[in-house]
Amino acid sequence: MRAKRALLSIAGPGAFAVAAMVGGRIEPGYVRRDEPISALAAQGSRAAGVMVPGFLALAAGSVTLARELRGSSVAPKPVPAMLALVGITTAGAGLARCSDRSCPTRFLGDENVTRSDDLHAYFSAATFALWITIPLVAAARATDAPPGYRAWSRRLGLATLVGLVGGGLLARNPEATWGGTAQRVMLTSALAWYPLAGFGAISTAP
Repeated sequence: MRAKRALLSIAGPGAFAVAAMVGGRIEPGYVRRDEPISALAAQGSRAAGVMVPGFLALAAGSVTLARELRGSSVAPKPVPAMLALVGITTAGAGLARCSDRSCPTRFLGDENVTRSDDLHAYFSAATFALWITIPLVAAARATDAPPGYRAWSRRLGLATLVGLVGGGLLARNPEATWGGTAQRVMLTSALAWYPLAGFGAISTAP
């Protein structure tokens, strides 16, 4: 059980990170500093064959970790249900591929937006909101968990929020620079909660 929880807490985020790294190398002209990870899964992208499975691996890892965390002191209700839901929205974001590498978004004023672009934006927004909320809810409700776990959950939730806001501001920049970096910082803080919860559940298990 302990080994399984440890593996599940890093498998999904690890697979996603590897897919993004490999995809960035095989997609011609891709600039990690400026472009979002979703660009690697976009229609017409050479890296889509790697990045779409990366999204699905993260989705599966989220759902299975949610199942393993049920009943643990670090993930009281409704945290497991929220984590399972983020698995569904992550899968939706990966399957609803952007129409091209620029990732057109109606929220940012883009006009040539397809239905798939809209779906990707909706699923992504829901995923980001959950990644912010899950650690904050865990910090507030996990009263039987160690104080250190609760403090780090709170920090990660707030760091993800700051990263999302910062990335959104950069995305409005006409030059569209550093947006990819901001997104990666945000994703790092969001996905860092997975091993925090997984290993936290191991350390507090009876």
